Amino acid sequence: MNVMNWKAGKVYPMTRGEPRTEAGDFDPGRHEALLRTDPGGYAEMVRTVTAFGIYLMDREGRIQSWNQGAENLTGFGEREMLGQHFSALFAEQAQREGQALRNLDFAANNRHCRDEHRRRRLGGEEFYALSTLDAVRDDAGEILGFVEVFHDISEQKEREERLYLRATRDPLTGVFNRGHFNETAQQEIERARRFAEPLSLAMLDIDHFKKINDTHGHEVGDTAIIGLARTCSNNLRKIDLLGRLGGEEFAILLPRANKQAALEMAQRLRLLIAAQRIPLQGQELSYTVSIGISTLLPTTRDLAELLRHADAALYQAKREGRNRAIAWFE
Repeated sequence: MNVMNWKAGKVYPMTRGEPRTEAGDFDPGRHEALLRTDPGGYAEMVRTVTAFGIYLMDREGRIQSWNQGAENLTGFGEREMLGQHFSALFAEQAQREGQALRNLDFAANNRHCRDEHRRRRLGGEEFYALSTLDAVRDDAGEILGFVEVFHDISEQKEREERLYLRATRDPLTGVFNRGHFNETAQQEIERARRFAEPLSLAMLDIDHFKKINDTHGHEVGDTAIIGLARTCSNNLRKIDLLGRLGGEEFAILLPRANKQAALEMAQRLRLLIAAQRIPLQGQELSYTVSIGISTLLPTTRDLAELLRHADAALYQAKREGRNRAIAWFE
């Protein structure tokens, strides 16, 4: 392996020493002097570390050393990586977004950069990495190069994602559960007030849902609920929030939408849901929804009041024959 000698400003062959693989041995902060004066010695010291990828780079981010952990984590060998820019390790999207150069620039200006991002292995598989990138400087403060330590945190991220979904998503439909919808919707209401933007809320309820359950069973009822959630999710804007409040009742928060825009959206969803069919034995089942709309007013106190107004409009739609959308009027 060849490693740049910061002090001499040239590449020289490393010698093999006694393996050193204790966790503390590769902490750049503990070996700042060694990194400045003998980067080859540091690289040799961490060569046999297997759980962490550790490598040195020149000032432009070109890889100058490559340890066993880096090969284990990425599948890329030393010969492939020496001289390559370290951005080649990042996943495609991170490369397009210039993540590597941003991290390098941050470390250059702040001495240290800690970041979580997606990287790639040999063959294209991606994984989440936690990396720490440190700038190595001489006594005058001039950057000599960089050292990075990274490891795979994919399992940890997957656990966090599962916990997040369990805490925020409805298990049947995958949309926001009531608690997370309420929390996020309240934040949107506060934002709308701050920027004086319109905001509306729609409540949806499947018509005659108890009859569907009693006649065809809970599995068919669940299929109707899932179909409603899917239709709404596929036909809303990215900024809209969809939540299941419970049973067959859903709510949609519509930022930057006044009453007319909310009614138009509700009518479109109502027709799309009515056009759905649930296959049964030798026949098909259709169902409809009733929708109530409320709009944020200067006098509206909070989300609870917005929900009450939408609920009142929803039950007016039920009383007037169902399968319709009605806006609440103060």
